[in-house]
Amino acid sequence: MMIYEFPMQEWAVFDCVGPCPETLQALNTKIFTEWLPLNKEYEIAGNANIEWYDPLNGDTSDPKYHTQVWIPVRKAK
Repeated sequence: MMIYEFPMQEWAVFDCVGPCPETLQALNTKIFTEWLPLNKEYEIAGNANIEWYDPLNGDTSDPKYHTQVWIPVRKAK
């Protein structure tokens, strides 16, 4: 296992509910083709994002399965 430490920064956190990987892939597509390009207030601020998976519900096919995508951001210049 490898540990990666992220610097202190702001994060845009996107919740995703639904079967995985379909809903998570759709969310990632929306983030990078819609939210980031159209958002005038924030821009991406790093070279890695975080995907969080529900540790309590391991059934990724569950329609209520919960994931998150964390994108490092900063105020746009």
